[in-house]
Amino acid sequence: MSILGIEFTVSREIDPGDLERVWRALSDISSMPRYWRGHREIEILNADNNTYIARIRFAFPGPSNRGLARIEVHNDGKLVLINYVKGPIKGYVMNYISGNSLISQWNISISPLFLIMKSWIKRHFMSGTSNALARIIGDET
Repeated sequence: MSILGIEFTVSREIDPGDLERVWRALSDISSMPRYWRGHREIEILNADNNTYIARIRFAFPGPSNRGLARIEVHNDGKLVLINYVKGPIKGYVMNYISGNSLISQWNISISPLFLIMKSWIKRHFMSGTSNALARIIGDET
């Protein structure tokens, strides 16, 4: 992993009776800002089957708060792959259901401008991910 790289995994248990509802929430790309509070706006630029190109405005202020992502929704594997291709973060986030768990696996790189804040950013992203998974599951609003 490079000096700019951040990797982590967060998971939450799901009540077996809620698996389909959780999958519907997780796979609804246009609703991402409802759960993922770091994404202020999602604008779907192109949709081709289950692959989307989306412009993202992140929640933090400033000129570096916009990015572009390629998002794949894999219904069979209950997986949403977000590949951040342009912007302040690059890399991927895999969000998926495995058994009775909702899992978010991150492998991203931050902009060199944010290197001094890398450890804070990782903690912030991990906390935000845990909160997002809880919102998706319905444990909190």
